[in-house]
Amino acid sequence: MMRLFIATKNVHKVEEFRLLLADIPAELLPLPAELPEAPETATTFLAIAQEKALFYARQLGAMVLADDSGLVVPELNGEPGIYSARYGGKHGDDLANHAKLIARMHEKGLSSAEAYFACAVAFANADGVIGAVEGRVTGTVHDFARGTHGFGYDPLFTPHGEGRRFAEMSMEEKAAYSHRAKAVELIRPILISMAESTKLS
Repeated sequence: MMRLFIATKNVHKVEEFRLLLADIPAELLPLPAELPEAPETATTFLAIAQEKALFYARQLGAMVLADDSGLVVPELNGEPGIYSARYGGKHGDDLANHAKLIARMHEKGLSSAEAYFACAVAFANADGVIGAVEGRVTGTVHDFARGTHGFGYDPLFTPHGEGRRFAEMSMEEKAAYSHRAKAVELIRPILISMAESTKLS
């Protein structure tokens, strides 16, 4: 069976990938805790995902699936964008990130705004990047949180065609809309092909 490392130490993200890739014959593993953080010098979601996938594939000598994702609010000049995870100052502090986003919206006189989540996914082994794709979901970002599920900006975001925030949906319901699900769908044929060839070797 193919062993595939998910380039994150975020348990929520690993669980989401496990759900999205449940039909692929692969053992999905989180990164070992002792690994250093990948350098993020690129300036787009797609380039950062490729940089991370290749960095960890070479560190581990294994196949790695990496993603980079974030929320983009065009009326805020594309913020938080590639800085989504550390927008509020500390990496992964959802409440600080929410507070800064809401403050920036209020500076512009906005209680809600058009926005989209983008997720780039890259797949690499130690020899190089095998594939990279990007998925998006459009919707509305709000200046108050609702819901207790999910992570990141999920409590602030309603996808188009829905009345609920991502944080009010189960993981399975969110997968019907999510940017990560769309990106995984695009890279799925490559993963299936690699899993099949691993099975044969």
